[in-house]
Amino acid sequence: MPEAGLRERWDSLSRGTRRIAIALALSLDACSGLLYDFGSLNIIDTLLFDNLPTDLVWLLQTLQLICMGFVVVKVFFDDLPDSTIRTILITTSPLLLIAHVLFSLHVLLSGQDLVALVTLNLGSLMTSTLTWSSTYLAIAVGCTLTYSVQRYGNFAQSEYFMLGMYVGIALMWTDWLFPLSDAPADETLVWSLFLYVLIAAFILTGFAGIIIDRLVFKGFRDRKSSSDIMMVASLGVAMVLRALVYLRFGSNSKRLVPDADWMLSEQRWEIPTITTRFNLGISNWPTFEHGVTNYAYNNAFLPIVVFSAVILLFLLLTRTRLGRRMRAVADNPELAASSGINVERVQITSAFLSAGISGMGGAVFGLTVLFNPQTAFTLLLPAFAVIILGTIGSVPGAIGASLIIGFVRAVSEPVLSGIGNPLERTNYFALSGVMPYAIIIAILLIMPEGIGHAYNKWKIERLRKRAKSKDEPNNRISALMGLLFGWAGGHHFHQRRTARGVSMLTLTVLSFTLAKATSFMRDHSFVGKKVNTAPDGLSPSMHADWLNLIHTEQTIIGTLGTLGDLLWPLLPILIYLLALYESYLILNSAKASFYGICGMLALLAALLAQSVLVESLAYLTALAAFGMVVWWPDPQRNRYKDLLQTPITRIMDAVDVFSTKMGGIFVAVSEFGKASSSGTNKFLDSLNESISSMGSGATKKVKKIRSNFYEKIGAEYGVESESGSKAMFWILLVFLTLVVIWLPSVSYFAKVLQVSNFIVTLSIFLILAYSLNIHKGMTGLLNFGIIFFAAVGAIVVGILTAPSELYGYDWPIFPALIVAMILGAIFGWFLAYPTARLRSDYFAIITISLGEIVRLLLMGEPLLRAGGNQSAIGVQRYPLPLREWWFCGSDPPLSSSGEKLSPIACSTTSGIDSIAVTVGDIIGLGQPAPYMMLLAIIGLLGVALIWKLLNLLFESPWGRILRSIRDDEEVAQHHGHDVLTHKAASLAFGAAIAAFAGALWAWKLSGFQPSFMSPARSTFLVWAAFIIGGAANNRGMLIGAMIITLTDFFFNVLVAAQGSSSLPLSGFADLIDESFVWLVESPFQVAAILMFLAIIGAILRNTGLAETLFCFSVVFIICGIIFDQRSIDLVFPEILGGIKTQMAYVKLMLIGLLITMSLKYNPKGLLPEVPYRPERPLKEADSE
Repeated sequence: MPEAGLRERWDSLSRGTRRIAIALALSLDACSGLLYDFGSLNIIDTLLFDNLPTDLVWLLQTLQLICMGFVVVKVFFDDLPDSTIRTILITTSPLLLIAHVLFSLHVLLSGQDLVALVTLNLGSLMTSTLTWSSTYLAIAVGCTLTYSVQRYGNFAQSEYFMLGMYVGIALMWTDWLFPLSDAPADETLVWSLFLYVLIAAFILTGFAGIIIDRLVFKGFRDRKSSSDIMMVASLGVAMVLRALVYLRFGSNSKRLVPDADWMLSEQRWEIPTITTRFNLGISNWPTFEHGVTNYAYNNAFLPIVVFSAVILLFLLLTRTRLGRRMRAVADNPELAASSGINVERVQITSAFLSAGISGMGGAVFGLTVLFNPQTAFTLLLPAFAVIILGTIGSVPGAIGASLIIGFVRAVSEPVLSGIGNPLERTNYFALSGVMPYAIIIAILLIMPEGIGHAYNKWKIERLRKRAKSKDEPNNRISALMGLLFGWAGGHHFHQRRTARGVSMLTLTVLSFTLAKATSFMRDHSFVGKKVNTAPDGLSPSMHADWLNLIHTEQTIIGTLGTLGDLLWPLLPILIYLLALYESYLILNSAKASFYGICGMLALLAALLAQSVLVESLAYLTALAAFGMVVWWPDPQRNRYKDLLQTPITRIMDAVDVFSTKMGGIFVAVSEFGKASSSGTNKFLDSLNESISSMGSGATKKVKKIRSNFYEKIGAEYGVESESGSKAMFWILLVFLTLVVIWLPSVSYFAKVLQVSNFIVTLSIFLILAYSLNIHKGMTGLLNFGIIFFAAVGAIVVGILTAPSELYGYDWPIFPALIVAMILGAIFGWFLAYPTARLRSDYFAIITISLGEIVRLLLMGEPLLRAGGNQSAIGVQRYPLPLREWWFCGSDPPLSSSGEKLSPIACSTTSGIDSIAVTVGDIIGLGQPAPYMMLLAIIGLLGVALIWKLLNLLFESPWGRILRSIRDDEEVAQHHGHDVLTHKAASLAFGAAIAAFAGALWAWKLSGFQPSFMSPARSTFLVWAAFIIGGAANNRGMLIGAMIITLTDFFFNVLVAAQGSSSLPLSGFADLIDESFVWLVESPFQVAAILMFLAIIGAILRNTGLAETLFCFSVVFIICGIIFDQRSIDLVFPEILGGIKTQMAYVKLMLIGLLITMSLKYNPKGLLPEVPYRPERPLKEADSE
């Protein structure tokens, strides 16, 4: 049959050829649709009677065309054989993709008969690339270091960046340095505050990294917890840190100002540039013009500091013993420990460096923009894109990837701005923030191993080829390289001693860089100027302090400038002299060395010659002398020896001995303390024993009561048995229900509204927790983008049901809900196939990126707006289910003008016999029952239905298959299960459920903005409910969701109580406020109390408690040193009521603590999964 022959021919083609053919066919289809309205989507639109929005059709066709370019690039990586052509295509793939995107936009605009003018300033692109790349790199390099050593993705890395920003603010506000920031501009830069902030940010955020590592992640390492658990725990840590900064610094935007002159437009570099303008939509030649672009100093210092710090970190990791130890621990901690490496010390060092570098980057970032505590989190996912593209664990890869992603972000802004106006999307430039998220998804689909893996693979292949090669480097050429480029280690590179060559080159470049930097600082400072008076406009009380700071700075900057002047000529000269001697040893000939020195002298004379004749003769002499070196007989062996190896080894050995002795001293002191406390103080021994016996006795009693309880109800395995789980569930449910009933309110109607609102909110988060339970609890998919599927439900229902005159479609609510759930399931199903094979942390990053993409599109894409005017952001004014029936009855009354009364009018009009009135009379409200009560009923019905479905799922064979996939994919695959299909079905089912929750959320809000998709308000709360309740247990999801929802409502009551002493819980709110005032105003008192308790804990040998209290005590001591009255007055002004606790941030901190502590001390949750335990058959006793 012809069909069979075609099928055989198709199957005979290579995979790459088939992919290219499909990509070409889909590209032609998209181009045909965009240019001639004759694509597959146009045909579908025709079959639907042109009901699809025209904009949606061409947007999807443009996306289709762009995606085909990524498919072709994937073919480059996966299907092309190793060759020079493949290397060139892979290397240039970022530029090819950018060109393909521009071509796709050109086709789109051509089909629409539109023209877009795009203006690219190459200088601005360069500076913007450096700024964005260094911003992302500051966070990414910390994530890279953490992952390479400790093997988990750290969601708290952006919070270290945030701490660095606010360390700068805290130092700027101190009485010591505030005169510098407050002084008016005088056209001279002041550097003291900037330098102090850099040092303090690195040290203090590094110290914060150590504290968090010791208090949180060390426990997970000791228990050998999975990387997934540690990553989720880092999410809780991030929430706690962000909440603390919000509480202490407020939510207002701030900026680091080291000196008023730093903000002046005159303080900048002027960089020559070329501006090109070209049109998309018509074919014409681009125009070019030369000009100048400005790069402000405060923006330029960000890439300078960050890239310098990252390069130094790379050298530390690759050229020092500490770096080798860190790599050993990263490869195999157990083997490293057996080799004598102190693994825990390496972990602490890694935590310090990763946090410190991110904090220092954050401090410099604070110079560039206004920021708040949320700013850093918006940079986290782009930073993840950097480490994924650059290969997790690869510092060089992170550097290269940051430049690529920074360039894409920089070039996307002018392109989106250019196409936005003709497409009637004037705020498209804001969608440049989508680019890093799109890059994450593209990278993980095309090359999940990243460019760092390709680089490492290339290095390995090069080393293998070099090892197989029998060619030895020519000693004469090596000696000549030493004569000409010895200052850069040229002879070492030629001799294949790359490490020593890199060391020489680094020292030379470092000396040059330091000389230029210190020279710039000296030239743009008060050094060499007589300063006797403070500038006009500065408060007289600060004059003396300002003068003292300036005089100190003159000394420091002058000394640094002198040091730089010495380093640049002196250090390269010393390196070059060493290189000359090493070249002599390599050449192994005094005569040839003499010729080489003569050549160098002749070359120097040519450079200094004043006449053309002398210059020509000198060049000829140098050429002849170098020729003699090259053609000198090659020595059989060179006499090179590493002159620096012995002194460097001795220095490193001395450092190791000193470190070992210091460690021994600490151990001896610790042992002495233990011996003295146990052997010389009988009172402490007896006290310890009594306290231990009391604690163990109390623990035994609790365990006995619990075991007796479980024994009575027949729960052999406690809470992990069916009867025990049910009993604990009912106990917790009754207790939490009583708390809901107890929640105070001002009136009976307010109480009914409060309970109804609570039930609706609980239903939303419970259904989302069910969805997450299917994905993570049952299937093992680490889904951090549950809000993506919820947003699909909310947006689709809102837009489809909104009035047509307000850019909606006037659909009935129930069909719109069905379509939303089906679309959610389709998105879940198709998401699985390209992503479900990825590692769990990669899958988590992709899913959370999808949520952020939708949130940003909701801000900038007009198709995702309805219910308002064309420029109004968000979806609103859509109908709510059964609202008219609830307030107006089945036959709505008419107004005097003959129109139907609206539900709001019905609710305020007396004499209408409606369900709301009937229900209100039944429960004694005396007025119509609120609509929220009906929505609560809908939520409860949805929860009950989903609960029933999930119970059937968990008990079905499919549920057991999902559990087997979660526990071990390979085993499930060997048993014949199609793992990918089952994962896709699980994602689709959970996505449909989440879409229903999103629709319910939209009805509760009655109008929503992009902010409702914020991860801190959605995804993270769902994860908290999942962790607290217990994975793979529906009852646990309900308990966890109730706890999270109750937390929200409880703090809402506290917020209201802060405003009036007559409201319930006002006394408790006052207690929180008083405690917060004490913490802010008296940090040294807090530190003293904590230190005293830490000493008691150490005496009682409770090391964990003592360490925790000691760390907190040190934190408060640092706060007491840094924060003074000015920081209180600026954050908590008396005109606004002084120091007040922001309860919303206390709630955020509490939820973060619940996530972290639950994972650390109760990782299975309150109601863990009940394993399937088949009954064992009992042997019948022999009757005879």
